[in-house]
Amino acid sequence: KKNIRRKKSKMPKTGNLPDIYWRAIPMEHLRAHPSFCPLPHPSTIKHLTSLEDVRLFRQDSWQWDALHDGRCTTSQACAALGLLEQKAGHELGIPRSLRRGGTGAYHRLKGVALRTLEEMNEVLCDSQGGGGEIMKDQKQEEPFVWKRSRTNWNKIRHSNSNNKNTATTTPPVRQQKPFPFAAKYLPVILNKDLQHRKKDAQNHYFSSWSSAPMIARMQWGNAQEATAVLTALNYFWKVDSGIVVKEVGMCGAGLEMNITAGEKHDGSREGLIIGASPDAIIQYPNGTLEALEVKNHCPFVPRDWGSRNKKNRKRHDNYQDKESVDDDTRDNKKVFRIRELPIRPTVPPMYVPQLMMEMLCLGPSCRSVIMVRQTATIGAVILRLHRDDEWMEEMLYWLRRFMTNFVHEGTPPPANFFWDNDDDSIHGGGERYRRFVTRTKEIGEAVELVDYVSHSGVQRVMSEGKRPVSLFLD
Repeated sequence: KKNIRRKKSKMPKTGNLPDIYWRAIPMEHLRAHPSFCPLPHPSTIKHLTSLEDVRLFRQDSWQWDALHDGRCTTSQACAALGLLEQKAGHELGIPRSLRRGGTGAYHRLKGVALRTLEEMNEVLCDSQGGGGEIMKDQKQEEPFVWKRSRTNWNKIRHSNSNNKNTATTTPPVRQQKPFPFAAKYLPVILNKDLQHRKKDAQNHYFSSWSSAPMIARMQWGNAQEATAVLTALNYFWKVDSGIVVKEVGMCGAGLEMNITAGEKHDGSREGLIIGASPDAIIQYPNGTLEALEVKNHCPFVPRDWGSRNKKNRKRHDNYQDKESVDDDTRDNKKVFRIRELPIRPTVPPMYVPQLMMEMLCLGPSCRSVIMVRQTATIGAVILRLHRDDEWMEEMLYWLRRFMTNFVHEGTPPPANFFWDNDDDSIHGGGERYRRFVTRTKEIGEAVELVDYVSHSGVQRVMSEGKRPVSLFLD
């Protein structure tokens, strides 16, 4: 018999219209997963009984946005710590494109925060606040989105263990390959869906993408978040099918340090208050909790990135895609190309404050956080960062210094604050700050590697007929 090999279709490597929703499972569908515990719709939350109840507001709600004013959250903590300044960023190996000053954090913390339970109930639970109506169609859609897997992975692991320890002459019985995920995702990508996204990208995004490619990279991370959360769910479900992944909003409002934030001499409440919003929480059958944070590495880069010689530039400039958006763009140079590099099993230093603050805000019983770093074409890596209470105390010290030196004084932080100054100066960081920066880098490199997940181990939306789906829409 002749060996007939199916010819693989070549996917375009460059293009103008990245598909940022490429095979992405939407958050509203993840909420319907049998092993995922969603938060209630914001309009159903009529009263808060404790400060910590604000974690019930979804991260796509206006209430969650309102909680950020005047509060140091994970999006501003790294900048407020001075780790994104040029000199500290260079020491940590943070890419130049991600370095920035502390002005944004300064203006955030100058805002008026919701601090008391009375204020939060008045603002966040107001029936006229825009919570909206409950999505009635969601419950009707749930049975058609997922089909629970019947695969018992605990039994499979036990059987494999027995087979390794028992000698037998019985020939092995060929068994059906077990379904690899906790539930089968039923919706598929239709051609009309791709055409709709293509039209939307042409009309609304191409002009901004072509002038500022980083916008597309940020949009990719948001669009693919639920898919990466699902990767963690599927992985840990195989370890123990009793795990539940829970949606969560902003945590930490009920921390003692937030309740007793200091007052200035005039009675105004301007002490440091913090908050953190993990992408989810993993709850194990024994009650153990781990925060979950996911990072999706965008495969799209500007065409000239990494082209450091004329040979590479010529190769990219001469690339011709057989299909193009329209006659106006057929002869234009492509804006993007695909670049996927293997992921190092480390936590980049700029994410260490975020992960530590998530554990801090979940309380002392949360001793670790899971980080999933996921790519589009070469799988994912799952990491575990353990709690470091000594480092957390140092983090809070420098965040309070930021409040005292800049926010309370009404003076934006200068470049390289904390790093450039001596211990004796008003903004000085000295050797204590440099030790803090060094320790931050060490923590990121000493992270625990849980496992690698292959490309086939990432559950995504399949196309109709299981045909390959291009990362570009043109």
